[in-house]
Amino acid sequence: MAFQSLAIDNDELIHNAVCQGHVISLEIYLNQNPNYINKYFTYNRSKWTPLLAACYYRHEHIVRMLLNRFKPDIEAKGTIVFDTYGNQRKIVKDVSPLWTAVAVNHFDIVQLLIEQGHANINHLTKTHSTTFRVACYNNNLEMAKYLFEHGANPYQAKIGNYTSLMLTAGRRNFIIVKYLVNELQFNINEQDKNGQTALYYAIKSCSYEIVKFLLENGAMNIRDKLRKVTPLMRAALYGEINLVEAFDGYCSDLEWIEAKELLGASFGGCIAHIENLNKTIEYLTEAFQLRIQKNLPKILSIEPIEIFNFCSECETLEQFNQLICLNARENLHIETIRIYQRLLGDLSKDYHHVLRYYGATLADDHRYNDCFRWWFYEIDLKKKYNISFKKGHLRSFIDIFIEMKENNQMDIPITSLMQLLKIIDNELQLNFKNENFDYNLHTLLYTITIIAQIIFSSNEKIIQEISINDCQELFKLIRLIIRHEYRTIKDKSSLLHLCSNSLTDSLIDEINYPCWMTVRLLINCGANVDVLDSNKNTPLHIIVQNVSIFNVIIIMDILCNFGAHLDYVNNKGQTPIESIPSFQNEIIQHFKEKMGVRQLKCICAHLIQKECFLYRKFLSTSLINFVQKH
Repeated sequence: MAFQSLAIDNDELIHNAVCQGHVISLEIYLNQNPNYINKYFTYNRSKWTPLLAACYYRHEHIVRMLLNRFKPDIEAKGTIVFDTYGNQRKIVKDVSPLWTAVAVNHFDIVQLLIEQGHANINHLTKTHSTTFRVACYNNNLEMAKYLFEHGANPYQAKIGNYTSLMLTAGRRNFIIVKYLVNELQFNINEQDKNGQTALYYAIKSCSYEIVKFLLENGAMNIRDKLRKVTPLMRAALYGEINLVEAFDGYCSDLEWIEAKELLGASFGGCIAHIENLNKTIEYLTEAFQLRIQKNLPKILSIEPIEIFNFCSECETLEQFNQLICLNARENLHIETIRIYQRLLGDLSKDYHHVLRYYGATLADDHRYNDCFRWWFYEIDLKKKYNISFKKGHLRSFIDIFIEMKENNQMDIPITSLMQLLKIIDNELQLNFKNENFDYNLHTLLYTITIIAQIIFSSNEKIIQEISINDCQELFKLIRLIIRHEYRTIKDKSSLLHLCSNSLTDSLIDEINYPCWMTVRLLINCGANVDVLDSNKNTPLHIIVQNVSIFNVIIIMDILCNFGAHLDYVNNKGQTPIESIPSFQNEIIQHFKEKMGVRQLKCICAHLIQKECFLYRKFLSTSLINFVQKH
């Protein structure tokens, strides 16, 4: 087959010849340009030498020719993008030709590089992955044995002390697991940086045969550092009945009983998709019977709290049977949450997830006030133990507020709005440089918009009765928030800029911007009508640039009535009227009507700027700032 290439220089000719497997053409080019043998080529996000590229594309004849005819650097380190499962791509840095050949599962090239090229069989990538480890990843027992027989160190762990046994247990490669344990005598209870063992990874992969094998060979039920649970507890948490049963005879009586309790709790309706209250009753009853049989009564050290109506967890089977006689579903939900609290603790992320999920199920039943109680309780725990919020954590409240109004015409509890305002304000203050700051600032804006709609809207679906005291308290909170002068990290936009822009990054369809009610509320609470963003745009600049005329004129009037300057200039030297799209004749005309007679000080400031007068030495700081805005 003739070599086809549109390349116009040696770099492209040589690289294309390697990638396409044209050995004769490549040999000719390298004879003419021998300095290219170890040259690095960049292809998409990969960076490799001809030998590395040949290994990646599985061109054995190219590799053989390079080793026989030239002297390539057998240990050249490159960066290669590998395709993984699910059409994912993984960038691996500091790979060698041998590591690459193992990764692409080409045994003949591996043998060639080791036996003829004497490649370093224990080469480490940037993350300390080895050739032996990659063979285990590919579930290639023959290659793993070959590498070990030729000097590979099978016990070298990846950064984080992530061993090959953990890897294979997590990938359900049972044949390799047996080889590592039976023949290479791997430490079956070694822990990674998070305290997780091979048994834990086998549980995560839901491999019953590997779990059973590891337990039979001495695997211990060790609690990890990350989630503070044992492999048995994790199996129970996810309702994996067969994995839990695998531990029968391989754990203490108390561990077995508590696993049954967690297993019952997992079916109690506080974890998605696995609610089965019959199983909850079955496993919790079994746990009580085992406690009686083994003389291991419950020890409740947690004081009853308000969220549980100051009721304690059931201590006896009789109490449990009485609990489920009336309103079994509701009582079982609460009982299982109390079990989670006792066995996992207030710090546990799993416990926090249960609280959030239960609140969501209450919202699904339109029990919104109860939902808020559980969600605020979970947030209080996070604050108490300094646990960070997930990105969408606080945004969930906005979804519920909107659902209450749009779908059910229900009044939103003002106390919940106040509480959310305080929480978001606190989060913004504590995480000013956080990557989620702008997202949380938008959540604050949506909350304020909902409040503004309650106060000012004429829509019967939205408006609700609100006491004078509540209204005053809301205004007070928003005033305090405005004093912090929050700005987006992206472009230094204030809340007033955001609610004046139709491009506000709202993920909620029911909240539309620009919103005159939000603008009015913010200004009433002390927002600066002439605040500038990173491009020196005032809110008036932003509102008149909206393509839609929706609410634009109303907001223009509000801003102007509260003293907004009509002649401030942005970074482009444009006043608000000069920023209006030319086709918006109605807005232009309305703006001209608003302009009227300009103040003398504004005319003077504009003249100073226009004529480039030297003024800094003669004016105060406040006057200098005033001139610069014109």
